[in-house]
Amino acid sequence: MDERLPASVIQAQAKIENIEERSGGRLGFVLRDPAGRVLLSHRGDERFAMCSTFKPLLAAMILSGDSGLDPDTRLTFDPSAIAGHAPYSRTRSDAGWMTVAAASESIVTVSDNFAANLLLHRVGGPRGLTDWVRGLGDEATRLDRREPELNENAAGDPRDTTSPLAFAQTYHRLLTDKAVLGEAERATLIDWMIASRTGLKRVRAGLPADWKAGDKTGYCAAPGAVAINDIAIFDPDGSGWYTLVFFLDRPREAGSFADALGAEVGALAAEVVRSAN
Repeated sequence: MDERLPASVIQAQAKIENIEERSGGRLGFVLRDPAGRVLLSHRGDERFAMCSTFKPLLAAMILSGDSGLDPDTRLTFDPSAIAGHAPYSRTRSDAGWMTVAAASESIVTVSDNFAANLLLHRVGGPRGLTDWVRGLGDEATRLDRREPELNENAAGDPRDTTSPLAFAQTYHRLLTDKAVLGEAERATLIDWMIASRTGLKRVRAGLPADWKAGDKTGYCAAPGAVAINDIAIFDPDGSGWYTLVFFLDRPREAGSFADALGAEVGALAAEVVRSAN
């Protein structure tokens, strides 16, 4: 540890290392403040599988207008092709179509895999999304496959991965850079992340209840290659959005055990924010 750092940061780093040790896996963590400054980082430059945490990036690409897709455009599909985690898509199986706007919302709020694949098909596939992210200055984040293949998380495979530092910076840009998202579009993305309910027992469970917060979880479930992820955004007092990246690779347990560790990280982030103000 760097002893020139404030004592509160040194203590927080020690707590992160303790959480990682107890997890039995590898923990990637970054906390950025509303100005984009890194308040705390652990394994920030290492690669981790994104799992479903890429989905707000895809939604942001649609909201930005860069994809050329109109929100009201209908995405038609064969209902028999719906598979896997697709709660919203199944509600549209009788109709056989959904709008671009509804698909974008569903990939964030309920993590609909089928809707994500429909959108990826219309934006040039995983390469199209990766190219858009490159345009944001992110040289680390890469999407290479569709759902569910992107969740393989094979050891040493760079496909469908990012680094905590790069990911936190890209999310920060989505929340702050008017050249990326206009005010209305940014508010929509934030509202969708707040409406998401998949991570209420993870990082958000450790944040103070009176802080405005949203998140997007990710879960790679391959045996021996589990990843439990959460990207949280929070605004303690209306002064701006903090961005927190939590990547837990190959923990000894998933489920409530991993969720509880995520909640610990959320509580730790709150401590760091309070000590910095």
